Amino acid sequence: MTIKANRDYITVILDRILAGEYVIPEFQRDFIWSVRQIIELFDSIIKGYPIGSLILWKPESDNFKTLSNIGGISLSAIPSGLDTMYILDGRQRLTALASVLYPNGQYYHQVCIDLEEMRIIQVPVNRSVTDVHILKLGVAYDTYELVGFLEKLRASDLSDSQKKIYAERAKKVNKTLLSYELGYISVYGGSINEAVEVFSRLNSKSTPISADYMIQALAYNPDSRFLFANKISAIREQLWKYNFNHIKRELLLDCAYVYADIPFIDGKVEDLLRMKNDLPVVMHSVADDVVKAVRFLYNRCGVIDYKLLPYSYQLIMLASFFRWNKQASNAQLKELKRWFFYTTYSTYFTNTSLSVIRKDIHWFTDYAKGKVNAPIEYKRNAIDFKLPGTLNLGGVRACAFVITSILRNQLQQKDAMLNLYALPHTGSKSIGNTFVCTSKQNVEEISRWLRNPSVYTNELSRLGLTKKLAELYKRKDKDEFISQRTLFLAEQERQFVSGILSEIG
Repeated sequence: MTIKANRDYITVILDRILAGEYVIPEFQRDFIWSVRQIIELFDSIIKGYPIGSLILWKPESDNFKTLSNIGGISLSAIPSGLDTMYILDGRQRLTALASVLYPNGQYYHQVCIDLEEMRIIQVPVNRSVTDVHILKLGVAYDTYELVGFLEKLRASDLSDSQKKIYAERAKKVNKTLLSYELGYISVYGGSINEAVEVFSRLNSKSTPISADYMIQALAYNPDSRFLFANKISAIREQLWKYNFNHIKRELLLDCAYVYADIPFIDGKVEDLLRMKNDLPVVMHSVADDVVKAVRFLYNRCGVIDYKLLPYSYQLIMLASFFRWNKQASNAQLKELKRWFFYTTYSTYFTNTSLSVIRKDIHWFTDYAKGKVNAPIEYKRNAIDFKLPGTLNLGGVRACAFVITSILRNQLQQKDAMLNLYALPHTGSKSIGNTFVCTSKQNVEEISRWLRNPSVYTNELSRLGLTKKLAELYKRKDKDEFISQRTLFLAEQERQFVSGILSEIG
């Protein structure tokens, strides 16, 4: 691969897009910018601020389906034999530019500049511009159209001095737009995976291109009209009731690699493209597997929110189990629960080498197929109950404590939502000062009692508060309360998890 940096006028770059020299591949995300973001972009241009560089890519051999419309501007078919480059980064900015600067653009009539205050403004839809000092940026960009604006300005009732000021400012806006240079980085050669890698390194702030959008472009079949990335989005939407709808797209892609019959940690885009004709059927099955895996985590393991999942590998492997077991038995589900807590409390996926994990993925698959009796080779001395310093859900151990609290106290409901309520004025969330709640009602209940700790009820035990601890809190000794509650909850956790893992030899 070779990489070169260059600059060109906005006019040149937009002309190349209209001529089909630069094209936007369909794997790019949809245009999502708001009018506010568009206004900020043009404000930067008018002030001469940089707006970031584009990334253009000329692959070795791949051809992608491209967009035929940007910002309301229809693009002509690419002439045969034209040497095109794909826009990897810059879709949002270029679409915003085209939508404002060209007459058929979506925002041509809405984004203007107020020549009185020299400020970019938005004109409401279906409202014509009557003030002579309001200039459409699209008119300012087109010198011929600008002449017409200046003639209207000259014929207006304004004073000669005011006309001159507005005219000079309009000409300055025109000059700024036509002379503004946009940097771009040209990448020549490389495969689809290398392009993603280059993009991730060069792109500093724009929305990254994910591999599923690239697969969508390469695997598009005009007969089936199947859109791979859209299916990934649809799976995420299915998971909202389990609070897993923010699951990473890459994780769902890993679940799809399982159907290529390779360890998901070795999966590549090419592995899915080799079975692109079967992807509609495959992704239907992946959706079913993932929903079953998430439902299992939610109902049986206390993972009532994606933030609580200790390891993404656990979800992928559980989904692979349901590929081979559409109707799992209670005995199998019990064993999977044991496996889940074992891999969590042994920090298995943190402390194990990739070569061993790769071997154990095969072992787990054999278990799913009924070839072995256990999903992993258990080792009792691997279990570690060392407490986390804080309940930061970015850590495996903190997630483990929260999910065992949820299961242990049977706080689950059909619409359970995670809430961590910390004792006021006691610092960051820790085991002793935090109450694990799964509903707003839980939060209201504990916060009400903490404000007025009068009568202790057994209902409070579900939130990790014993009568003895309640009496300690009433004495207003918060430090001792937190210390004793930490010891109590830690022992509760140890007993609970030990019970789940009791059959490990």
